[in-house]
Amino acid sequence: MQLARAIAKICEKVDNMGFYLPTTNVLVALNNILNRKQTKLPTVIDHKNSNRVNSTGDLLEYYVKDAFCGSSADLTMTDEKLKQYQKVFSYLGNSNNPPDFIIRHGAAVEVKKIEGKNTNGIALNSSFPKDYLHYDDIRIKQECRDCENEYGGWIKKDMIYAVGNVEKNHLHSLWLVYGDCYAADKFTYERIAATIKDGVSTINGVEFGETRELGRVNRVDPLGITYLRIRGMWGIEHPSSVYRNLIDADMDSDCTKIYVLMKEETHEKITDKPSFSKFIQQGILKVQNVQIPNPNNPAKNLEAILYTASL
Repeated sequence: MQLARAIAKICEKVDNMGFYLPTTNVLVALNNILNRKQTKLPTVIDHKNSNRVNSTGDLLEYYVKDAFCGSSADLTMTDEKLKQYQKVFSYLGNSNNPPDFIIRHGAAVEVKKIEGKNTNGIALNSSFPKDYLHYDDIRIKQECRDCENEYGGWIKKDMIYAVGNVEKNHLHSLWLVYGDCYAADKFTYERIAATIKDGVSTINGVEFGETRELGRVNRVDPLGITYLRIRGMWGIEHPSSVYRNLIDADMDSDCTKIYVLMKEETHEKITDKPSFSKFIQQGILKVQNVQIPNPNNPAKNLEAILYTASL
């Protein structure tokens, strides 16, 4: 295993500054989607989940992973896919902790499924929206923190939200939007959570327990056998609502829409950019320079790039 890791490390691509290059990126993912023109969720023969909603969410996650990975898209067995994922991802998450996966030397990706065509709010549960993924985030697992230790570790990663609207087995739309276009900095959310937690802790006459949640009240009843957990359940508006002025809002269309949104400076830093000229000439893809509100100060705009594809 150590020898395999050493060989893999030697084979990693580096830029002229000596930094490791990501094994894939969001534009490679878009190119893979456009080349395959896949509007259905993948078939994974040995995938099992007794909950239909969660099962659909798992298949959407496979769709997104396959887009970034490329070589896994035609495989139908979980073990076969995993072998390909291991070549490009440094971390594969779980259903309880963000993110869902991390591109080796690249961005973290969180997949969110919406049932049907609606653009209702997205449930983030106990994790607030993230502009970036930070190493010291208490919501991530230690395995996530350690996932690139053999390369010197990581401190902060770009965050990509993959928000898919799924109807039965059909992908109606997919947003791949960078967190720094979508969410404020972490201090905005931490301040709110801390204020609520501090306020709860000042209630007189109750016993408080240690918790990572907003609060825990112990011994609520006379017998001292009941406790109250106070949890934060975060949510955020759908990208189609946030950026509705930038897109064609025809929600009745049968075609699959793919959107990729990032800051202009992020776009410039991507070294491996596929050529999209044939898709633009075919009228499948449109690339726009747009302005979006700064999540930390809506009085100012950010220069951004929006890719819009119709399949």
